[in-house]
Amino acid sequence: MKIIIGGAGEVGTHLAKLLSSEDQDIVLMDTNDEKLNFPNSYEIMTIEGNPTSIADLENAGIKKADMFIAVTPEESTNITACMLAHNMGAKKTIARIDNDEYLLPKNL
Repeated sequence: MKIIIGGAGEVGTHLAKLLSSEDQDIVLMDTNDEKLNFPNSYEIMTIEGNPTSIADLENAGIKKADMFIAVTPEESTNITACMLAHNMGAKKTIARIDNDEYLLPKNL
C-alpha cells in the first residue's frame, strides 16, 4: 500500500516509522528538510514539500496513493491537503483536526 504522510512532526514521524515496519510504501513530506533525516534502518522516502502544493503532491505520487494522511500542526492545512489529495487521486484521506465543531453530526 502506498501511503503519503504530510507533516513530519512527532505524529507524522511516528506514523511513518510504524507503517514502514509493516512493509508499506511510505512517503513522508514536510516543508522543513531538517525533519526528514532518518536512520537508514527505516525504509521511508522523504520529500521536502508543502502538502497543500499541487506540484509537491504530484511529485510525491499522489495519483497512485492508496492513502494520504495530513498531520501538520495546522488543521486548516490538513483539511486543505486532504481535499487536494482526494481530488488528485488518493483513494483515502485522513486529516488530523482538533476542533470538535467538525465532529458534530450536522457538520459531517
